Parts: sequence; C-alpha cells; structure tokens
Amino acid sequence: MAHDNASKILGVKLDNGTRVTHGAGANVKQPLEGFPVTMHELYTGHDDGDTLSFEGQFGFIEFHPDCRLPRHVHMIRDEQSAELRMLPERILVLNGVGITELCGEYFVVPAGSLVDIPPGVPHTWNACPAGIRLPDGTVSDGHFTMVYNYSEETSFFATEQTELLTGPEQYIPYKGDLQNIRFPVMTREEVVSRARYVWNKDLRNDLELA
Repeated sequence: MAHDNASKILGVKLDNGTRVTHGAGANVKQPLEGFPVTMHELYTGHDDGDTLSFEGQFGFIEFHPDCRLPRHVHMIRDEQSAELRMLPERILVLNGVGITELCGEYFVVPAGSLVDIPPGVPHTWNACPAGIRLPDGTVSDGHFTMVYNYSEETSFFATEQTELLTGPEQYIPYKGDLQNIRFPVMTREEVVSRARYVWNKDLRNDLELA
C-alpha cells in the first residue's frame, strides 16, 4: 500500500526551508494501551516527500549567554574532486530556551523543539536571554541544551552572508575576526521586538517579558 507522505509531514516550515516541530505540531501518541507513556514524534522519516539521512556526527552543547556562535553553514569537501557540498543540520532543544538566527531572521526555540536546517541556510545560535515568557508560563533563564546531528562529518564554514545559498559556489568564506559575526548581544526587550517562535502548529510573534 502506498503511503501518503504529505500526512507524515510535521511542524512549521519557514520561508528559508527550515522546519521547526514543537508541541502539538508533533505526532503525539500513546504507543501502548494501559501504560502511561506518551511519544512526541518530531520527525516521521519524510519531509515534503524526501527522506533526510542523518548518520554523521551526533552530540550536544550546553549553551549560556556568552556562547554566541559565529554565523556559519555546514559543508564537506569531496576527497577526490576537492569540491564542496552543503549539508543539512538537525537540532533538538533538549531543555531551556534557545535563540537562533536563520538567514538573518531571529527565532526563539523552546524545549522539546526539533529544528531541521536544510543545506545552505546561514545560521547561528545562542541561549535566549533570561526573562522571556512563553505561552505555557515557561521563562527563559539564559541557558539551554542543544543536541546536534549532521548527516556527515563536517565543520563550521564561517560566513558573513545571511541569504539562502542554493549551492556551494555561492559561499563566500569569512576571513576576518570571527568575533564580528558572532550571534549579536541582544537584550530581552530586543528579543521580544525582533524574534518569532513556533508554538505547536503556529509561527507567532507575541513573545512577552516575564
């Protein structure tokens, strides 16, 4: 029997192609009747009909407000041809509240969210400043744990670019001081005025101060 891949697509897809899955935007189910176990399936194995493969690097990072990663994309260089190939990245916010820049736009990412970043999206991350209130009453405390997964072994390719790159030939290496392209220092007021977030099945811009 053919499967309807469209019915398996979860979360909210941003204009740059990144998909964020959170809360009721996931496939929430109880797999075993009579047992108090609830599954929050964040990815079903399909994305617009394509299957994403993540078999490479896997780990986690503990973020605090001073981390402020430089803006980057992920690529790999072919050993034989020396040509570059762009790679996707998968991020799970395990706990706390993160904030990411994707193609120059800011998004607050609450715990339990999966962020699938497609190839060519310049991005960077930091811990969301303390004092941002989310709809369920959660208040950011300036820390979060990121679980990361790359499809293949890769590294950070620093860039000043913020536009979506459709191929590695568009990548312009950043050769200056990486301090200049770190995630900007943002007050909680700036986060409220500039950032959006995915909550359940909606992309929202109504963040509040605690």
